[in-house]
Order: sequence, then structure tokens, then C-alpha cells
Amino acid sequence: MENILNSIERFCKARNKGPAYLNGEEKTPRVEFIVSLLEENKIPYEIDEFKIERFDCKGFNIILRGESKKMVIAHHDIVNPDSDNANDNSASVINAIYLKSLCPQINVVITDGEEVGFIGSRRLGKQIIEGEFGEIEWVLNLELTGKGGTNFFIGDYPGKLSESIKNKFNCPSMKTPGNDCLPLMAMGIDTTVINPLPILLEGESLLENENGFLDIKMLGKCHSQMDDLDNISIEDMKNFVETILIPIISD
Repeated sequence: MENILNSIERFCKARNKGPAYLNGEEKTPRVEFIVSLLEENKIPYEIDEFKIERFDCKGFNIILRGESKKMVIAHHDIVNPDSDNANDNSASVINAIYLKSLCPQINVVITDGEEVGFIGSRRLGKQIIEGEFGEIEWVLNLELTGKGGTNFFIGDYPGKLSESIKNKFNCPSMKTPGNDCLPLMAMGIDTTVINPLPILLEGESLLENENGFLDIKMLGKCHSQMDDLDNISIEDMKNFVETILIPIISD
């Protein structure tokens, strides 16, 4: 199953034309790659194809159903077609699939259109409210999960999920930029975002855990060509999934 983690390099080389509104009505190279990776690993999936009226194109949410009342999401769309988009958000997509391979019971949805108004998560939220996934207790959003491993922060969002994670790991929280949690929270769904960061070797940061200060400057590499494969660590990704995500979903 660790071959899933090693696929990150190939995934980063699957280049879309650009943001969701430029991708037309056909499945993007990134969607095609995700589907092929799921099929290689015999992970059942559904493609929820939908019209994005405001851009006259299609979106593609990829659903990996499970028996759990818990859900993990990560967005697959990108902004910069000239970037590897390694940390934002290729690593999170791969981590979500790796988690599913280890814990088949979890619901995983890989969303589209996060970068252009959280379109895929708006659709997902309506489906959750309408009961299409049965009862869902909470939704954990993976963002920028390629580096940092067990050192992470969560969004400063109220709810049982956030409190459970803080109580279990004594992690910091902070206000975050817009992400797929926002439409879910607006619909009354318990959700938060989780984001590992490396430890600063020198200096201080607004975020501190028991191991030191978290390097929030790394967040500034998003959407740029600095967000390349050197920006992430497969070992950190593995540690994050196995040491952090599995205990969270096992509660």
C-alpha cells in the first residue's frame, strides 16, 4: 500500500490546464490519474460529475464510500498549471487515498473546485444534509499535508471534532484562509481543517507545539512554482496518516 504514497511524484506531473473554470467538460489529467491509482489499488470509487454553470464546465468529485459515520476530504483541483502543486493539495489527495487503503470503513471524498469558491464541497454538503452518505458525524478536511508529519495545527473552528483533536494531541489552532470547510460549516456540519507544518530550526512563529515552533512561512509557497516535490516528504506523509489521522478516525 505504500506504493500509493510513492505515486506522489507521478501525480504532481499530471498537469491540468489551470483552475477548474479552464478545464472544460472532460476529466482532467489529475482526475484521470486519481482514477487510475484507485483502480491499481482495487479501491472502489464513484465519480460524481456535475455542471458548473457559472463557468460553463464540469466538476468531478470522487467518492470512496465507507461504513463509517466519519468523512475525510481533500481537494484535487489546482491554481497554477506550471507548478507541481505538491503540498497544495496533491499530498493531501494521496494521503486521503492511503488512509482509505488502511481504513476501508472511512468515507473519503476528493473534491473539485475548492480554488474557485468551494464548488465541490458545496455540492458535497448538500448531499450530506440530504442523507446520501447516511449519518455523518463530522468531516475532516486535509490541506497542505505534505510536510510536518506529526506536527500540525487545526482550524480555529468550533465543534466536537476540533475539541476531540485538541484534547487528543494538544495541538495549536489558528484562523485559516478559505477552504472546503466553510460551506460545510454554513450548513451546520461539524468540520475542521488539519495542516501539518515542519518545525522551525531557528526563530519563532505564531504557532507552537510541544516540539517547537511551526514554520508558517511554508504556507506562502502555495500556488507558486516553489510548491514543488522538494517541498514535501513521503516519510512525513506516512507518519501523518498512520500516527495522526488513524487515531482521529478511530475515536
